[in-house]
Amino acid sequence: MGSITQERINELKKLYDEIKAACLLIDNKYSLVATEPPLDMPESLNLKPLVFTPKSEQELRALAERSVEATFISKQRSLSRSYSSALKTIASESSKLNADADVKMAKALADYNDEKETIRRKVIDNGLYFSTVATRYTNLATARYNEDVKAIVNDLNARHERLEQRQTDAEQLYEESCASLEQERQASVEAAYQRLSEEQEKQRISVEKYNTGLVEKEQKYQASRAKAYEAAYRAQQNKALQNAKMYAELGETGYRDLIQREKYAVCKSMCMTLTRTEATVLTGFDSFLVSELGAYYSAFVNWINTTLLPD
Repeated sequence: MGSITQERINELKKLYDEIKAACLLIDNKYSLVATEPPLDMPESLNLKPLVFTPKSEQELRALAERSVEATFISKQRSLSRSYSSALKTIASESSKLNADADVKMAKALADYNDEKETIRRKVIDNGLYFSTVATRYTNLATARYNEDVKAIVNDLNARHERLEQRQTDAEQLYEESCASLEQERQASVEAAYQRLSEEQEKQRISVEKYNTGLVEKEQKYQASRAKAYEAAYRAQQNKALQNAKMYAELGETGYRDLIQREKYAVCKSMCMTLTRTEATVLTGFDSFLVSELGAYYSAFVNWINTTLLPD
């Protein structure tokens, strides 16, 4: 045994377990009672159902909100840019109106001062400086100046009123556009929610259909397995009946000899490729073969020593 490696001993132990299993199968083959039939079918297909976890209405609506968010943020920004641009244009025009009015006021004042200076020189040249003529012409110039200023102010106010109306119109348009956009957004969210709800319902039905199919498959499998078990059990009963007839014909001693002789043949067949030393090691693992082969154990040992090749 010392010349055999541990790895080889492990291989021989594995072979020995296979010989034991083969001997037990022979016992089953010649059993006089119908034993539990061997059935090469698992107890269940163990099919894994799909798990469907539906989203709540709140979760679906949140998803719907997010699905349209980018589009409507872009549209809102576009509206805000247009509104801001309109206000900037109005503010720019308002500043220009004020600047133009200042120029006109300055010119009116300059013309008024020039006219007063002209009047002053004329009345001096004509010796009328202290006369009512000077006062009358000065008053006329002042009146014209006041009218010019009034006209400039009235025109400025009128233009500002028109700008204020444009600003009011722009504000109203912006508010209406924002309200309309919000209605559009809400409609889009609702449409997205309905679409998500429908998709979720389709998924639920699909999962339910799949799981129902699994149940049906398992039911069919169990029916098939039951039939296979029934057939295997009947075969076991028939075999036990035939064994009982053979037992009656051979008697207990003859029947036991039949079993041991078949086990002896199996042992020789499974050890055919071993060396004499390896087969001797195998028989020394325990006393299983001694009890299973009975009188044939000595014949098996003799076969090992005379038939198998030495190392």
